Amino acid sequence: MPSGFSISVIIIVAASVWGISLWFFGVDLSWQYAKPFSVTVLIVTAILTAFDRALWRWWPFRLFHKTPDLTGEWTAELLSSYLEEGGRENKAITGAATITQTYSSLSIRLETGQEPNTNRSFQLAGRLIRHNDGAYEFIGVYQSDPNIHARGNETEIHYGAFRYRIVGAPPEKMNGHYWTDRNTQGSIQLKRRT
Repeated sequence: MPSGFSISVIIIVAASVWGISLWFFGVDLSWQYAKPFSVTVLIVTAILTAFDRALWRWWPFRLFHKTPDLTGEWTAELLSSYLEEGGRENKAITGAATITQTYSSLSIRLETGQEPNTNRSFQLAGRLIRHNDGAYEFIGVYQSDPNIHARGNETEIHYGAFRYRIVGAPPEKMNGHYWTDRNTQGSIQLKRRT
């Protein structure tokens, strides 16, 4: 979302173009017209902030964009190429994901495993992409932060990237895959909790 300064600059440019147009058409201009500038910036900023945080999710604002609303709790199932001790492949890993979203930002946190071997991952950077055919993907980079008691024996802090394809309108499922800096990869499926 644009900052208050950016909004001020946009309003100044728009008011300048409007003022020059009025002058060009012979309308007498006065500094009185500049008095409501600060009120205009305040109102426009408040409207844009409300849209970014909440209004974009509701009708009739949904008529102006197609951005999927992913906010909420999701169940996750991962299949990883990571090998346990003895060279055995891990079984499917289950977990829970929490997605928080505004119109201009999107963030995911994923938690897998049971205490004391809980592994928490959080997004460092991410983006929602709309393809030409209208399909959406959620891509990002994350840090995985395992429980302190699991470090050194089972796993370590590591980084990775993910790519999820969003399924449904409204979205009920995401399918994708991930890669890590430990030279492992895997598939992941997220389903929205009802």
